[in-house]
Amino acid sequence: MGNIERWLLALLSVLVIVSCVCATIVLMQATALKAEITTLQREIIALKLRVARLDQIASVNEARDKPGTEAPKPPVENRTDQAALVLSREEIQLIRDYIKPAPVAGSATESIKVGDPVMGETIPFPSSITDKVRKMLGARFTIRNGLIVISQNGSHRADAVIGPN
Repeated sequence: MGNIERWLLALLSVLVIVSCVCATIVLMQATALKAEITTLQREIIALKLRVARLDQIASVNEARDKPGTEAPKPPVENRTDQAALVLSREEIQLIRDYIKPAPVAGSATESIKVGDPVMGETIPFPSSITDKVRKMLGARFTIRNGLIVISQNGSHRADAVIGPN
């Protein structure tokens, strides 16, 4: 009887050790997968930027191919005379829904307008916005005096300013 108890105890010990090794392997795999997901998300953002640029080039080429219409000039990223970013009402409302600046107490001392230089830190738009508004890919924003100031990819100017309402 004592011999059977020793064998059962040894078998139970081996099962505990094997299960601990399996749990360690699973945790290491989960950590590796999390790192891979982060890398893939970064690659997706870069690919979305490339697709947006290709869409712009394709629209320029389509406009060029149509007879009787003048083709718009392709976008140049570091131009100083670049036109302001034009947003529809729906796009503005979507941005306001996701980005809520704190209300300004008193009067705003400094007003920012489209074309003004943007100083300080800017934040990239979240994917929840860029998935719905493709022209916001690569754009960044900051909040100044209760206003949402948007600058396009590579720009250090205010390309759009969204007021409280």
